[in-house]
Amino acid sequence: MIDHGPLDGPNLWRSVLLHVGAEARLGGGTALRAGGLVGLENDPVHIWVEKSTRKGNPFAELPDVVLHETRRWGKTDLADDDGVPRAAIPVAAMQGALWARTLREATLFLIMPVQQRLVEPEQLLEQLDRVRRHRFRRALRPIIADIRGGSHSMNELDVLDLCRGRGLPEPRRQSLRVGVDGKRYIDAEWPEYGVTLEVQGAGHGELLRALDDDVRLVELSTEGSCAVSISVLTLRANPDAFFRAFAELLASRGWLRPAS
Repeated sequence: MIDHGPLDGPNLWRSVLLHVGAEARLGGGTALRAGGLVGLENDPVHIWVEKSTRKGNPFAELPDVVLHETRRWGKTDLADDDGVPRAAIPVAAMQGALWARTLREATLFLIMPVQQRLVEPEQLLEQLDRVRRHRFRRALRPIIADIRGGSHSMNELDVLDLCRGRGLPEPRRQSLRVGVDGKRYIDAEWPEYGVTLEVQGAGHGELLRALDDDVRLVELSTEGSCAVSISVLTLRANPDAFFRAFAELLASRGWLRPAS
């Protein structure tokens, strides 16, 4: 017997589909990965079939498989290509959100495909309109609205939530700038006060990225903005001290604190 090694990627997906049956389709995060999404790791293989479909059992031979039976989606929700049978990207994103363990994880399934230009926020809203009953249903609509408004990363959504929670004005998100080396998008901006905020995420720790960020802040300062950055570490571990100081900065540039 020839050992071809462990199954992964499309080979694993096809094997699982074969075990479940002809009507099985990739769904959720697995369908997103099959449709081109990158950066989603450690997610089990998600398979869906319509309710009452006859199906086999993949679990005996293949671990980390989650099988979903649904009345919500059907044949019209499939991707129209010749690849591995899977849900279309807007459907897969909503499936991933509804099948998530936490609301934060659900947000990730919505924001990643938008960030990677695989789906538009309006398409997510269309899919959410089909959801009649779910524990995340009410919470997902304002999240999609924030994504539609320009928040294209979890860090940017966190900044937005922290501003709202502290009574700070909401920033304009993903503002376009043209620098010496091309287009740049500003994470958060308060143009009426001449303040910009850049979130230094995990990728910013790399040397070349750090150099690029340094140039970006200098360019923004040259344009007249007060350019500030916040690291993900500060955002997670010490947001109170930062946003107290940030509120003072906005106040010094004309923001009027709301009456308590």
